[in-house]
Amino acid sequence: MFQPHLDYRSIKASIQSGAMAVNLTNRNMNKNTDPARVVSLYDQRVALDFELADLRRLRNKNSADIAAAFKHDKQKQKEKQDNSSVSNSENALLLALQSNSESARFGSANNALAFAISQGKDLKDSITQKEHAVSLLDAQLYDEARHLPNDTCPMSPIGDQSKAVVLETVNAHIFSQSSAKSPKNHVDICIAHDIAEFTRASKISGSGFYILKNYGALLELALSRYAMDTLVQFHGFTPILVPDVIRHEVLEACGFSPRAGVQDPQTYFLKTHLDQGDAGGEYNPFRLCLAATAEFPLAAMHAGEALKPNELPIKYVGLGRAFRAEGLAGSANRGLYRVHQFSKVEMFGIVAGGSDGLHRSNTMMDEFKSIQKSLFEGLEICFRILDMPTEELGAPAYKKYDMEAWMPGRNSWGEISSTSNCTDYQARRLNIRHFRSTTDSSSTENNITGSNLGFVHTINGTAAAIPRLIIALLETHQQENGDVLIPEKLRPFILDGKVNFIKSGETLQQLIARIRS
Repeated sequence: MFQPHLDYRSIKASIQSGAMAVNLTNRNMNKNTDPARVVSLYDQRVALDFELADLRRLRNKNSADIAAAFKHDKQKQKEKQDNSSVSNSENALLLALQSNSESARFGSANNALAFAISQGKDLKDSITQKEHAVSLLDAQLYDEARHLPNDTCPMSPIGDQSKAVVLETVNAHIFSQSSAKSPKNHVDICIAHDIAEFTRASKISGSGFYILKNYGALLELALSRYAMDTLVQFHGFTPILVPDVIRHEVLEACGFSPRAGVQDPQTYFLKTHLDQGDAGGEYNPFRLCLAATAEFPLAAMHAGEALKPNELPIKYVGLGRAFRAEGLAGSANRGLYRVHQFSKVEMFGIVAGGSDGLHRSNTMMDEFKSIQKSLFEGLEICFRILDMPTEELGAPAYKKYDMEAWMPGRNSWGEISSTSNCTDYQARRLNIRHFRSTTDSSSTENNITGSNLGFVHTINGTAAAIPRLIIALLETHQQENGDVLIPEKLRPFILDGKVNFIKSGETLQQLIARIRS
């Protein structure tokens, strides 16, 4: 386990002040939480702590008494040996007079020592029982408190998705141009250019899956490289290829935590021949599942660690598969829009916490938003940036921005990315700390103090959710003659920049033959 460290004192204060109730109402999370039980469990935990501390003080005193008694007994034995070395004729009368009183005194001392030893054993048993009770109560307290959300940025809009605030619309002229036409949807374009297979994919894996082929496969690889290369070369990110299989405790620590016994509707769980029995809906921290986003394995990379000042900030860009078992009903979700498995490039950042932690994490969040804007501008699509309202934040997020692309064929906006500041919410559950530097933050010296630890802040953001970007590209850049324009910045990643258009009626093999001739 990651040994989570929630700030129960602050949580209790938030509950008692009414701030937690407001936060839960604004996030529409009242049904899944019981703040009063959190306070009750925490108070019991504090009371047990005091009781345990008293028992430990008694144990320490008892140990000192036993040690003193042993020392006293040893000293008396030494004195007795010394007395025996004196002439018997000189001490015969004295020994006779003292025999009865010495016997009584030593007998009394031995009885006191035996009682102290017996008391010590009783104290040890009581402490063991109390520590077990504390351990059980800790588990109950965490299991209840883990469902409570992060604090909410006071500037976030309050309400459901309809209350989202549009901060900016980029390439609005594309929206105007496409509205004047009758564009095809991406499913028809995929079929026309042999880019994707949906019916054949369903024979392999069932509904909600797809096969990318020809230009579709090349587009996925190109978009992945475009995002990865941009972040690594120009923004100082470290490239990471993450596992797609994670422990359930990673999922839970990152903020996705349905209650025990409640069936998780969004996660694919794995079962192997090594598993004992069927876990069903019960929470098992070591049960394996498929990651819904690369954010989760990226976050868990530093679980249980204390990072040095010269290691921060950290910026990772990870490429992984995302697995979502959620429902797919509705014509709006057909094709590539809502699928069970897709590739995604994810940004993940770690900054120092402390008094300036919120400023640092908000600054990195703004950097992520700026990077996302630059990436999507390069794809020459119309998109808008939204400040998301409280009901759309998710438990870990303090603040969240979404970006939605205009998809002409669907005649609607569709989410293509988000970025969230999770402050220390995930770090406390993953137990990721940092040493606070005693020097200025700009210093390169690694001057640290072992007792001066704080929790880091984490930030995440989507750089490229591949299927949604393919939809936006195909529907935005379709031409009247059936061709599809490839944006200039994406071209270097497709056949060495030799392709400007996906031409109607020309297969990929015909294109390659033409390039070679």
